[in-house]
Amino acid sequence: MSSLTVPTMDLPGPARPHAVYYLLTLSMIAAFGGFAIGLTFAPCHASMCVEQFFPLQARIHIAAFYGLLIVVTLLLTFRVLFKSIHKLSNLYISNIVWPILGKRISVGGLLFVVLTGIMTFGSVGYWCSAEYKWWNDRGVLVNYTTYTYRLAWTGITGHWCDISIGLVALPVGRNSILGRLFHLHVSTFLFAHKLLAYALFLGSLVHGIMYYTFVGTSASGSSAVADAFPVDNPTISSAEAAVRGPISFLVLPTGVISFAMIMAVTVSSLPALRRRSYNAFYFIHIVLAVMIVILTCLHASTNFYFLLPGIVLGISDWVRRVSHSLKKKSTAVVEDAGSGWYRVRLPQEKIADTQDVEKSQIDMVASTLGSPLQTYYVNFPTVSKLQIHPFTAAVLETPTAGSTLLYQKAPERKKAKDTNKEWTWKLSALVDEAENRNIAIPVRIEGPYSPIVPELYEADHILLVVGGTGITGALSISHWWAHNFKSTTSKSKTLRLVWTYRTPETAQIPEVQQQLQAVMTADCNMEFVKHVTAYAGRLDLGTQVGNFLGDGIQTGRVWVYASGPEGLLAGVEDACIRQKNVLRNTRGLDGGRSVTAFDWYIARWTL
Repeated sequence: MSSLTVPTMDLPGPARPHAVYYLLTLSMIAAFGGFAIGLTFAPCHASMCVEQFFPLQARIHIAAFYGLLIVVTLLLTFRVLFKSIHKLSNLYISNIVWPILGKRISVGGLLFVVLTGIMTFGSVGYWCSAEYKWWNDRGVLVNYTTYTYRLAWTGITGHWCDISIGLVALPVGRNSILGRLFHLHVSTFLFAHKLLAYALFLGSLVHGIMYYTFVGTSASGSSAVADAFPVDNPTISSAEAAVRGPISFLVLPTGVISFAMIMAVTVSSLPALRRRSYNAFYFIHIVLAVMIVILTCLHASTNFYFLLPGIVLGISDWVRRVSHSLKKKSTAVVEDAGSGWYRVRLPQEKIADTQDVEKSQIDMVASTLGSPLQTYYVNFPTVSKLQIHPFTAAVLETPTAGSTLLYQKAPERKKAKDTNKEWTWKLSALVDEAENRNIAIPVRIEGPYSPIVPELYEADHILLVVGGTGITGALSISHWWAHNFKSTTSKSKTLRLVWTYRTPETAQIPEVQQQLQAVMTADCNMEFVKHVTAYAGRLDLGTQVGNFLGDGIQTGRVWVYASGPEGLLAGVEDACIRQKNVLRNTRGLDGGRSVTAFDWYIARWTL
């Protein structure tokens, strides 16, 4: 974003991490790398101690992995600190959505894939000759050299998995420390996590196949071969294994069990299965992931050295989340809001003083509107003791009341018993059965968290395109906008909210009919467009984005927010990409006229 022709207000928003944190992150990665290399000189307690057989290569391997982390960290730091690099990293190589990935490929994403690929397959350079020589030398002793190359490639492919498992273990969920530090949306992290998990699965499969090609040949060998290359751990002889103890025989069992668990996690996370049974995916993912970490660390020492940052960050992430609020139980009120909506009133975190009570309603709302997009993660122990569900606040906390969340029941399943197990139906059933259709229920609350979106606070013109329950984030943004720009009468500041929903009854809730409508009516620079699909058909998203840019916007920054079903999110993103290309081609973006910046935020939380 080069020339800035329109002055902007210094509006509050989520604080950006100080530059010292980036230096601290780089120092920590270097410290982790040095510590991991130092561990190679200490006694090893894994079933297979790679550094005992390949000391130089193991240390080069560790240094290369942590070097990769440092390079990626530097690039992400530059992306945060320099807008030109940020724009370049977000630039799409092509507007084509790749069928298998379901995503467009950006410059930053491609660079990460290339760097990871170079690191993974480049490791053949320092492992290949050493593996071949070491296994061949052992084979010569028992006249077994024909098939030792299979063991060599088993080791090489195993070290590919070191890299994948080290990267996939980095915490990516909810309020990830890394996500907030590098301003990456959770959907970006989750997608990278998914790709790395698939790479780990394929690498483990190749690793296992290579090993079993050796097992097939060793079974027909002599007893000397069997003693020199035990199937459970071919790196040491039977006599050496007897000296080391039972842990020496865990290489094969831990490998097989780990692969079975990796396959279970991978299969259960496939979109079709995950959406059909999220509960199964959730519990399989959490429980088996912990077991995979333990088993792979037992399997080979290098796995632990590469998992070290993920283990430490994962534990830190959970400690931070639990200490933040998850360990505390509080009470929320869940009530029937009418028209298929349910309202969750969270407890107030801050106690209002006398001055706060005397404030007007608009001032009380504005007092917490520094970050209009606030996400809470709420656990309802009565429904499920483990599941935590995300909510974007519809009404933010004020000095006299807690935040308000809204939700609707999920679509019915084909089988009634499957529908009744779904958490929104279970929670809503408790409300429906209550005498006054509202209940006080124990909750554990994590949050609020606000995404770092500087474009929101810099925008002169905002378009909110939301569908169904996606209205919640748009409600809080609208109130924030009204407070900051309600006195602006010209078209230099505008906001348009476009809400598409299925039936007219959906809009019959106080948060829309009373609060939002009142704000929209009072402020001439705000517009509310309702689109009922039951009568008007599907909303033309490209037209909405195009019309907003063409309706009286003379100059300034434009920001588009989208929330709702996946089809709407993809459609808005497509429309924004097309419009940005049009603006570039017509010199409408940074070209001396009209729109000086055009950005968008897609509230996507699933893969």
